[in-house]
Amino acid sequence: MVATRWEDLRDASFRGVSFYLVDNEGTSGRRAIPRAYPKKEVGWTEDNGAVLTQQQINGKLIGKNYQSQLEALLRALNTPGPGELIHPWFGIQKVQVGKVTHRLSTEEGGIAYISFEVSEAGERLFPAPAENTSLTVLSAADKVKAALANGDVFAMLDGLGEMADTWMDDMENLVVGVLTLPSAITEWADRLGRFRGLIELAVAKPAGFINDVVDLVSGVRETVTEPLWSMRVYDQLRNRWQGDQFSGSSSSPWPSPASSTNTSDRATAAALHQLPKYMSVTSGSVTDGKYGFASSLPDVVPDLTDAMQDNITHFRQLIVVASLIGQAETVASTEFRSSEEAISAGDTLAEQLNEQAVYAVENGQRDLWHALRELRFAVVNDVRVRSAQLPQTRTVILTTTSPVSLIAWRETGNTENRDAIASRNRLKDPAFILPGKPVEVTD
Repeated sequence: MVATRWEDLRDASFRGVSFYLVDNEGTSGRRAIPRAYPKKEVGWTEDNGAVLTQQQINGKLIGKNYQSQLEALLRALNTPGPGELIHPWFGIQKVQVGKVTHRLSTEEGGIAYISFEVSEAGERLFPAPAENTSLTVLSAADKVKAALANGDVFAMLDGLGEMADTWMDDMENLVVGVLTLPSAITEWADRLGRFRGLIELAVAKPAGFINDVVDLVSGVRETVTEPLWSMRVYDQLRNRWQGDQFSGSSSSPWPSPASSTNTSDRATAAALHQLPKYMSVTSGSVTDGKYGFASSLPDVVPDLTDAMQDNITHFRQLIVVASLIGQAETVASTEFRSSEEAISAGDTLAEQLNEQAVYAVENGQRDLWHALRELRFAVVNDVRVRSAQLPQTRTVILTTTSPVSLIAWRETGNTENRDAIASRNRLKDPAFILPGKPVEVTD
């Protein structure tokens, strides 16, 4: 039986997409460089290494689905990076696609012609420079600090001193509450004391005051060296000054200071002397028969002026954004134990940064908006890159009483991982783990 013209075609594929190979033309060899010398009758040819193999692939796509097959093959050929070519004569090759041409024809009921160049992918002699994503986060955090300092805020001093004093009290209480070493507590108290001593001079220069506030908040991670505890301090500080409810305006994630009775807003309560420290207290005496008395109203209630309301809004934003900067710097310098832990911290921070970016752009703070967006992208990229290099953690629920050695062998194939499992789960009795207890296993 005489073979038809279609039976002479050979099956080939690229990135798993099949096509028929019609013909193939390629180049290879050595990079030969002739060396000739003036006035000499001799010379030599230098071998400068192999020529990278290049091929011109010509193929066809036939059948009733030739159009959809062509679209799939074009998508595969235009995908960035090297791909796997299965050649009918040369077998599996890793190649990089070059120029691609195609032609559709109505011949013989419909046919598609495809032609493309491929080169040997090879191996990179020198590794590509990798971005230090942690340094990128720190650089983006510095840009947010600069955008905050360059803002046109705190033109008047209405309520600013009271809010700053209340914020320093919060900083002292939150940080001292997690410190254990007396030397660290003393150092932090001295640092706050120096800031209090210069507060009157600082508030007179808005840019310097903002830089001092941001630097003090950012310095929490250096004082509270445990990343988990420093992140908690930032969360507590932000929650305390951000408030519990959103304002009536969709652009603001904080409660409006328009009502002087809104004590959930710490900035407003501090500026209007609504905190307990501003209430008058009359001490009592048992010997004189006098009763003590504490008033529920302050001695002096300042008026909520437009300048004070602007200061309340800007100071609240300053504390919240400063705490997010501190968290971003903490995330960039933290060595996470698992990819889940890194992704969780990064996603939460990215969402909060996005909220502040939305608030900034809707209030005309474009420089701050750009800086916050850049910091958010840097955090997401840093977590994505580093989490890919971290181990995966999964939870195993036991059905029978088992020793940790058996769990290590059964889940990881290596009983030497028993110490890591016992340490991670803080097992009190590793030899007898009761049924129903969840055990985290790191792969």
